[in-house]
Amino acid sequence: MELQEAGRRALLVAIGLAASVLTAEVGTRIYAHAGSEMGRSLVRRDPLEIAIEEHGELGYRQRPNRNHEYANGTRAHWNAMGFRGPLVAQPKPLGSFRVILLGGSTTHGYAVDDDQTIDTHMRSILRQRYPEKRFEVVNLALDGYDSYQIFQRFKDDGIALRPDLVIVNTGVNDVRNARFAHLQVPDLRTVLWADNLEQMREQTRSGGPPLRFRIGHWFYLARLPGLIRDNFLRRHELASNATVEPNPDVVDYFETNIRHTAELVQQAGAGLILSTEPSSLATRYAATDTSPQSYWIVDAATTQQYRDRLAERLHKLATEETARGQRVAYLHLDLPPELFQDDCHLTPEGNRVVAEGFVDALSPFLKGASSERVAGSTQP
Repeated sequence: MELQEAGRRALLVAIGLAASVLTAEVGTRIYAHAGSEMGRSLVRRDPLEIAIEEHGELGYRQRPNRNHEYANGTRAHWNAMGFRGPLVAQPKPLGSFRVILLGGSTTHGYAVDDDQTIDTHMRSILRQRYPEKRFEVVNLALDGYDSYQIFQRFKDDGIALRPDLVIVNTGVNDVRNARFAHLQVPDLRTVLWADNLEQMREQTRSGGPPLRFRIGHWFYLARLPGLIRDNFLRRHELASNATVEPNPDVVDYFETNIRHTAELVQQAGAGLILSTEPSSLATRYAATDTSPQSYWIVDAATTQQYRDRLAERLHKLATEETARGQRVAYLHLDLPPELFQDDCHLTPEGNRVVAEGFVDALSPFLKGASSERVAGSTQP
């Protein structure tokens, strides 16, 4: 009799616990889809829906045919070839002048819709200015890309597209690498999505998603600890940003990766524009302002100093390559503060202004291109 009573109490406890967990799960799901930024982050933490894939050595890129939603509700669609924008034919069509964009979130089009990105504006401007020519603009940029990720993406995906011109628009994310000592090429510490890549490798090793991934897929409650952890790390990042001792060797690391990319571009027979990403640190922020963003170092003034040093290296590299007879140019665009969403990401109008600058800068490469290249020859 006592055993039956104990069993009944245990069953009631189990039922109560299950009901509590179910209620918490329903409440968590309602909150996740209520429209808050943290709620959207919870939805995006599905371990079976990681939107990137690995490639090369420590490289990552978009998974094909995916949509990525930003916190402000804008969306980026990644096509069947794994980049933002219209598909392009392989081999390159005759009569087409193909431009490849490489860079980070600013170049990819952070928090703007697909019709408001730099590459979209470039296609429109090029059609208006050169109606007799056919242009293709391929956006191989992605959020978080630093100089090494740019090199790896062009090596694995860009060369095969046979570009006539490559635009490398960079200099923000590499500041993040200044927090690391003894940088190597490549360096796992510099990979922004390293945790996600390790999750994918774990799935590959186990022949499929492990049980904890399946639990995280089906139950939003299982995603909460990771979200709480990341928010804690984000607050810790803000505190550490102000105390970290920046590593000046990051500038050499940056130059090494850009030189490797430039060598590949030259081997492909394409022209190259090295561009510094616009910055509003000096116009929208006080020198002592801090940020939890990992691509800030110490404060706004120090972050801008490192951005300037990276820009100087880009300019130096372009000057040296031009002196050697290579088709390389350097571009730096200063934009007014109203064209920024924050310290580096641009409004739709800001993207249009940068697109105009890129089109202006590529004009000499059209004049210098051989008729065979403009006609779409696959020979470098």
